[in-house]
Amino acid sequence: MHITPQNIANAEQINGLTLSNDGARVVYSVGPSFRSKDAHKTQALWLADTGVPDSARRVTSGQFNDHSPQFDPNSGDVFFLSDRHKAGGAAQVYRLSSAPFGGDPAPLTPAGNTAGISEFEISPDGRWLAYISADEPADSDKDEEEKETYVTVWRAAKKLGRLRVLDLSGKIEGACTAVSVDAHVESFTWSPDSTRILYRLAQLPDLESYAFPISEHIVTIREDGGELQFESTHVVTHARSLSGGSVWPELGKFYFLHSRDNTSSPALWVCETTPGAAPTRIAFGDTDDAGELVGLGSGVAVEVACGLETRIDLIGPDSASPVTVFETSEDAFNSWDLKLVDGKYIFVAARSSGTTGEIENIWCGSTSAGVKGALLRKLSSHHAWTAEKDLPQCAPFYWSTEDGTALQGIISYPRGQQPKNMRTVVVPHGGPYSRDILDMRITGNYRLMLASHGFLVLSPNYRGSKGRGNAFARTANGGMGTLDYADIESMLAAAIERGYADRDKVAIAGYSQGGFLAAWGCTRPNAPWKAGVIGAGPTDWGSMAISSDVPDVEADLGGTAPWNPRPPHYLQGSPIRDVKNVKVPLLLIHGEKDERVPVTQAIGFMRGLVREADKSVSEASTLVIYPREGHPFQERAHVEDHLTRVLAHIKKYLM
Repeated sequence: MHITPQNIANAEQINGLTLSNDGARVVYSVGPSFRSKDAHKTQALWLADTGVPDSARRVTSGQFNDHSPQFDPNSGDVFFLSDRHKAGGAAQVYRLSSAPFGGDPAPLTPAGNTAGISEFEISPDGRWLAYISADEPADSDKDEEEKETYVTVWRAAKKLGRLRVLDLSGKIEGACTAVSVDAHVESFTWSPDSTRILYRLAQLPDLESYAFPISEHIVTIREDGGELQFESTHVVTHARSLSGGSVWPELGKFYFLHSRDNTSSPALWVCETTPGAAPTRIAFGDTDDAGELVGLGSGVAVEVACGLETRIDLIGPDSASPVTVFETSEDAFNSWDLKLVDGKYIFVAARSSGTTGEIENIWCGSTSAGVKGALLRKLSSHHAWTAEKDLPQCAPFYWSTEDGTALQGIISYPRGQQPKNMRTVVVPHGGPYSRDILDMRITGNYRLMLASHGFLVLSPNYRGSKGRGNAFARTANGGMGTLDYADIESMLAAAIERGYADRDKVAIAGYSQGGFLAAWGCTRPNAPWKAGVIGAGPTDWGSMAISSDVPDVEADLGGTAPWNPRPPHYLQGSPIRDVKNVKVPLLLIHGEKDERVPVTQAIGFMRGLVREADKSVSEASTLVIYPREGHPFQERAHVEDHLTRVLAHIKKYLM
């Protein structure tokens, strides 16, 4: 049986995996990937014993959005964010007792607050809970929105995040505001001795602020006669926002990931906690890319993308170079955590494998210093419906371009079948700073669905992708439609040469940046494609910089922005300029409320198609706009309809 659009629309996802301090338990959330039209998002918390196979069990009902769990370091209770006080409302912090797990979780922050909590963290000693939330709106502000004269001021300083501290011991009642300034608290982390908090300040709580300087500060917490006193000190200012949060495992140092600009690879940096300290780059970003950070003892564990594979490296004060403790081998993992317990490293991850056909589940492994571990113990059995499905086969694919660049990608096709002269769809990933790996994670991505329905799917990690270091990633800077598309063509050529693909039956289908590459490919003279799917794809980089919620990212990709005095380089990589060249039927998919790639990108492209392309092409092409949807779709019915249309379009012109 094939993987159907309905299967994908009804699938669940695993998120937010966290280990207890003793490594004995793991907690995570599971919930539907998509929701019905008028429903709110829901997730349940699940708990597993790391030493017991198939021990995962659900510990909350799944009727609410329970997510982002953490263990209390002392009691083992689980703290998490939830809307259980008002389904679909602002998230607050709840605690689920570990004795035993079950019953009704208790709220720790006021359930009546309308300002939700975006992030929280328990101090290492278990006494304090710190969290970020905006101030509660004043009654006058609520009344103002009801007036006929009410207006919106662009990028007004509203809903700024404040850093607050709650005493879990009960000695000091109520939450205390530690940081409230004319800026937004973006993220924070505790010091290892639980007396200070390192926090970041951004301009505003929007993505556009990522392009502007961001500062890191330390606030010291002091008790004074039953009250808390806070004193802040500036440490360092970065030219732009960082990748993920900082980690403070050692009293005098903290670690963070930083990239030079929007198209550079993240590297690992360390900085002393003294005012005016100068950060030092210490690892990664040359031939591989750093990812998520986790504090571990006096050092950090780093997720490192290296080609198609992923490894977990350790960096510490006594490490001369990174030490690998876990790495994939033709499999993949999504969420993960690592703990050092009595000299052993305990590792848990949401693992899957497109090579063996194993669907994503929670796995555990352990190892000791200097020995690479493996995920050998399966703790959960989610996605039972896939047992009756013909899951596709995925395999690594290596080839070289005409200029000698060695490239990597994934081929996917029906399991048990040898790829030979197959109908082929190229599905470029989004990003462009992303990558395809050997996973078996059921999402809205076209790859697994199309491969399940009998197509050979080519997924190239083109230049600009993640996992090959800074020089590889930076080809995306002003390089739209150049080496990225050449790499797609070269992968197709290699698949044809090896006898895998039928040169007369090829299509291209992508979403977001993949949608751009589909649009670019179908506007090339003498393109090989018989059909194209452009899902939420940029088609005009100049207007993308003007209207996207990440304008500086789009300006970097396009090469310039309309407000820049330099020549309009963005025109060179804009598919809309060459829409007259389209010779094949296109399906355009877009969300009405998309802020990342506004729907005007699709409308403008279709307007050009109607006016400039052959009439037979424009009449065979369709733009479908989904109401209420943003860049990633949220509603189950829309996802099913979207994927059904994609599958039908590809079948119509390739079968």
